[in-house]
Amino acid sequence: MPSTVAIGVMAHNEEANIARLLDSVLAQTALSSISRVVVVASGCTDKTCEIVESYCGKDPRISLVAEAQRGGKVTAINAFMTSSPESILAISGADMVYAPTTIEALLAPFDDPDVGMVGSHPVPLNDTSTFVGFSVNLLWKLHHEISLIVPKMGELIAFRNVFRGLDPDMLADEVQIERGIKAVGFKTAYAPDAIIYNRGPETVREFVAQRSRWVAHNLQVQRTHRYGVSTWNGSTLGRAALAVWKKDHPRLDWFLGTAALEMYCRMRGMLARTTATSKDGRLWEQQASTKDVVRGADPIPHGVK
Repeated sequence: MPSTVAIGVMAHNEEANIARLLDSVLAQTALSSISRVVVVASGCTDKTCEIVESYCGKDPRISLVAEAQRGGKVTAINAFMTSSPESILAISGADMVYAPTTIEALLAPFDDPDVGMVGSHPVPLNDTSTFVGFSVNLLWKLHHEISLIVPKMGELIAFRNVFRGLDPDMLADEVQIERGIKAVGFKTAYAPDAIIYNRGPETVREFVAQRSRWVAHNLQVQRTHRYGVSTWNGSTLGRAALAVWKKDHPRLDWFLGTAALEMYCRMRGMLARTTATSKDGRLWEQQASTKDVVRGADPIPHGVK
């Protein structure tokens, strides 16, 4: 396992969850392997910076980079990457919580010198008794099954520090890093036990807005560099859907409804032609219902696979 990793947390108005995230980082079984946790807080107008500053006083590994203006996630990632000498870097959103062994599991594949990038296993905490909650959980289960076939990066990633910076005009940061890692000869891996808990949208409007944006960002890289992601491969997606169907036996009407909703989001994203200067591009609209990951005293189901 690599000796150290630096974690960059990209945040914009994350006061509802940033303390839970940092608590989960400090509770890692591989805490000794974490050299630094850098929170890049961009244009925050809430108490995010104040909360992070309180954690800086608790643990010297935690630091805050407060940017007065919000320049977008890729710009924030570049600020972290250009000041990080560690051999392994991790990029994290602020709207998630790590399981205790997440970093340990995320770093383990790097024992193989050919592995240059590792993806985590997001598990949403949305209520599956609602259609949107069902849809969110179904999509992340598909993400998991796809990643078991062809590693798919997202949410929390770790990679070898072998290149400097991302193109700020390309908005799909994980896809950019994946492409760069493969370009220098490394392969990607998936760590199914590197579990992070998140919360997907809880309204159809927010679901469509989030999914359409992700589609547009991925397609921007595909159109520019002819580099596609595994979730757009029909054969891989079909195999993943069949695996989820056999394991969970989900409601047929909601399963088909989610497929129809996803097709609508993909069509909407294909028409968006997102650019780094567009309204829906670099400065994406936050979806309010995704920011409070753990509601009240809701338990986090540790050990979820």
